[in-house]
Amino acid sequence: MGPRAGVFCHNGLGDGINCLVLSNTLQLNGWKVDTYQNTIGSMQSWFPHLPVQSYPSLEELPRILGSYDWFFVVQNTTDSFVQQLISEGKRRFPDRLKVLYFYPSPHIVNEPYYADCLTEFDLSIAENLRLFCERILHLPRIAKNSGLIPPSSLVHRKHKKRVVIHPTSARLSRSWPREQFVKLALHLSELGYEVSFIPGGAKEKENWKEVEELGFSIPLFSSLDGLASFIYESGFFVGNDSGPGHLASALQIPTLTFCRSKRLADLWAPSFSKGVVLTPNPWIPNWKGLRFRDRYWKYCISLAKARRGFEKLQQLVAGGRG
Repeated sequence: MGPRAGVFCHNGLGDGINCLVLSNTLQLNGWKVDTYQNTIGSMQSWFPHLPVQSYPSLEELPRILGSYDWFFVVQNTTDSFVQQLISEGKRRFPDRLKVLYFYPSPHIVNEPYYADCLTEFDLSIAENLRLFCERILHLPRIAKNSGLIPPSSLVHRKHKKRVVIHPTSARLSRSWPREQFVKLALHLSELGYEVSFIPGGAKEKENWKEVEELGFSIPLFSSLDGLASFIYESGFFVGNDSGPGHLASALQIPTLTFCRSKRLADLWAPSFSKGVVLTPNPWIPNWKGLRFRDRYWKYCISLAKARRGFEKLQQLVAGGRG
């Protein structure tokens, strides 16, 4: 039996989907891997070979420290379990606990354990994890994806003219304007596409009733399994830089993503399959103390630019005959 490893991710959907690249690669090389993450567990049937567990409590730290040969921990300055795991693990077995830093800044090289992963902030998270497995762990087999295995009952991109729009995100400041999403949906409808909005659960559906009145559907899902199935059989995905976009990309669905900066997009935009990422023009002033581009980025991506972005996505798909 190979080494035992614990992979400790952030709890966002996109974080979990990306970290499965690491778990999948370790498993591919004969390691026994447990992934700790509080969101993607409801999709366990999509990666039965990669067991996912909920995050442990701080009281479980002694058991966790005795359960694995290797630990891979995404740094989280606000989580007491992660902080204690890193502190105690680095004291007891410094070479077998690797800290992974995933934020877009050139100052990342100044982090105390930067050499554990050698994160390159201008490469995607998935690519950074592949490089980590190659140049730090020296593993002979490198996974190209998150290891998702769609149910055999589903047909990939069965509804090629269905566009899924995810117009929300964890914070309003990360979302392209709601009225722009509606206008883009109307444009896509005129082109013959069937548009479905997935703003969130029942509460968010209530907040988006106007799109139903315009003839667009808002399907509800009881779990991520249902959401994944719906996205997997859709033709395109459009949304903010958030978890469902990473899920769509991992399922090989062409994605159009709105992101508040190119630096953030380089690291965190969905990167598993064909995609177009729209960011504000880098020439828009963003001086320290003003941060005009950071504060008003969403108004710097026009509807016309979004239309062109979708046209480019169509061309990418057509070029690959997808």
